[in-house]
Amino acid sequence: MMNIPDDDLKTSWTLVARLKNLDDLDRWQEFYDLYRGLIMGVARKAGLREEEAQEVLQETMSSVSKNIGAFEADPARGSFHGWLLTMARWRILDQIKKRMPLNSSSQMTAESTDTTPTIERIPDLQGANLEKICDEEWRAQLLGQALAELQRTIKAEHYQVFHLLTIQQKPVKEVSRMLGKNIAQVYLIKHRAGKDLQAILKNLGQRFG
Repeated sequence: MMNIPDDDLKTSWTLVARLKNLDDLDRWQEFYDLYRGLIMGVARKAGLREEEAQEVLQETMSSVSKNIGAFEADPARGSFHGWLLTMARWRILDQIKKRMPLNSSSQMTAESTDTTPTIERIPDLQGANLEKICDEEWRAQLLGQALAELQRTIKAEHYQVFHLLTIQQKPVKEVSRMLGKNIAQVYLIKHRAGKDLQAILKNLGQRFG
């Protein structure tokens, strides 16, 4: 749908430093509001039910608060959301293991096709490209936040033009006809709204990446 430049996804090490102060409730709430969607999205893609994904979210946030003091804010050591999602991955695996009967390994046979337990139908997170899943979810979260902010900051008719062209992928001529604007106006609105969106994305990346 849209390509978010990698520069807009860089980790804000200032955020990490502030999270080390567990008494900074405003920063922690800000952190929770953005990252909850990322963790829930990855948990759902791993095959978890809603209540299981919610438990993964709460346990991951608890793990972050317990371990953030040991995290080194150094880009050379990897991204913050990579570290965060490593913990989420273990919480996801915990949820999957809870579904398994204690004697499941001894009962599973090659003939158990139609009766394969739910656990067998969930992607193997040990071998799955979790980094790709997380990257896709992270970009989706940033884009959703940015579009919501863009909608609040530009004229409604301009956002409509941008949404039709960029999100719904409508042809310029069709949008021009639908909204009664000439093609030059449509292109200009798209260009300006696109610049505004990139600025918002950069700001979000710097605050939360």
